Amino acid sequence: MRRPVRNNVVEFAKIGRRDVAFGFSDVDLLAWMEALRALPVSPVTEGEVLAWVEGPLRRFFPFERFWGAYGILSGGRIQMLSLVSSGHGPEFLAGREITFDLNSPGCFAWWMFNRKPFILDKAGAQDETGAPIFASRRELEEVERFALGVVAAHGVIDPFVVAGTHISFAGVPRTQPKRTLAALDLIAPVLHTLYLRTKQTATAAVHLTALTNRQRELVGLAVTGLSDKAIALRLSISEDTVGNHFRAIYARLGISKRSQLIALLR
Repeated sequence: MRRPVRNNVVEFAKIGRRDVAFGFSDVDLLAWMEALRALPVSPVTEGEVLAWVEGPLRRFFPFERFWGAYGILSGGRIQMLSLVSSGHGPEFLAGREITFDLNSPGCFAWWMFNRKPFILDKAGAQDETGAPIFASRRELEEVERFALGVVAAHGVIDPFVVAGTHISFAGVPRTQPKRTLAALDLIAPVLHTLYLRTKQTATAAVHLTALTNRQRELVGLAVTGLSDKAIALRLSISEDTVGNHFRAIYARLGISKRSQLIALLR
């Protein structure tokens, strides 16, 4: 892996100093600095993001499996543009929804409202203070079905770039949950920034921020493979209105057809 420029280390090291000031001194900051020194240089590929997670990050933050999603905020949902995973099987990954509903019940909804890390296992979920968090039946069943053990999750929602990142580590140590969640406070903004520096997500973010919220919502549905008729039914509008929206989207993005739109975002 390529070595980073010094500015990367200096930039992300500020996060570590901030968290020491807030009392997270039990985190191994020397190991964290070693992980930061191994960050890839911008522009970053998704493969390099995953290589950093599996190598340098794992030495700082032990885990068995990982998945991270990056998406654009649109119409009250996060439309996933990319997903990277380590250790999870195809059945688990097939169950990941490409759209996160901001109002969905469970741990994800709690995270969206509080923007804080949480831990989940088959017995339930809790925050950094040990207070219980409502977990949906699906979340609890997945922990047991896929033998995930203890899951620690966090992320970043950045309204200024209309984008968000959600990360989840399975098989983290059961001991010292406060240290685990404090480490996630360090990790989440770094992974979010790495995603922003990938060519794919940076390009997609630039293009989608030129659209209205309604247009981004239609784009998100189109990326899932829905036809104009299916989108019209989903949004309770006419098929002609859907067509008019897409013609306006194509004009704004400088393209002429659906296949070009999909290629632009994938």
